[in-house]
Amino acid sequence: MKKRLSLKSAVILAAILCLTTVTVFAATQVSQYLSTSSSKPTYTSFPTEKALQKDLGFVPNNLETFSNGYTFQEAVIGNTTPVDENGKKMGDYKFISYTYVSGKDKKVNLYANKQLPGATSDSKEVNTDYKGVTLSYSSQKYKFVPADYQLTEQDKKAQESGEIMFTYGSDAVRNSIVQNVTWTDSEGISYDLMASDSKLQQTDLTAMAKEIVDKNK
Repeated sequence: MKKRLSLKSAVILAAILCLTTVTVFAATQVSQYLSTSSSKPTYTSFPTEKALQKDLGFVPNNLETFSNGYTFQEAVIGNTTPVDENGKKMGDYKFISYTYVSGKDKKVNLYANKQLPGATSDSKEVNTDYKGVTLSYSSQKYKFVPADYQLTEQDKKAQESGEIMFTYGSDAVRNSIVQNVTWTDSEGISYDLMASDSKLQQTDLTAMAKEIVDKNK
C-alpha cells in the first residue's frame, strides 16, 4: 500500500521535481489537497507588494536577498484546493513559491500560503520561539519513486521506522535529504523554507527564517 502524503510532501515534491500537478492526501476532514502550478515562473524579477496583492490576494513577508547571500531568482503562483471525503471542494487557496540561489548550484525555496484546513505538524520538528512565532525545523530523508515502484524489503523497513519517506510521482528513483523550517504568522499566513541536499545547517535555515519574520511589509 502506498503511504499517503502530507501537505509538506506535496510542496517538496513539486519544488524538487517541478511538477505541474500534485495530488496529496491527509487525515482529518480533508481527504486530499489538489495543488497546481506552472513550471513557467510568474515573476522573474522580485514582485512588488502591489503585484502580490493583485495576483496572490495577500502579501507575505519576503526578502529579495538574505544576509548569507541567497538572492531571489524567480517565483511562481499556484493554487491548492482542499477536498473533503465526499469530494466537495473546501475553497481555493493561492500560494507562492520563491526560489533563492547562491552561486551556481545552491538553492532554497520559500513557500507561502494562507493557512489551509486539515494541515498537520510533524512530530519530529524542533521548535524555536522567536518574537511570538514558533519556527519548526525538521530534516527528513525522501525517496522519490515512479508510480509503479515496488518497495523492497529494505524499503519497507526504512518506511516503517520513519527513516525514509517515500513519495510517488517521480519519473525516476531519486534520494534526497530535505530540511524545512515552517511557521505561521499573526495574519494566518503559513511559510515553509525548504532546502534540498544542502550544506546549510539547522542554524542557517532558522536564521534565514528569522530574517523573514523580521521583514516589515
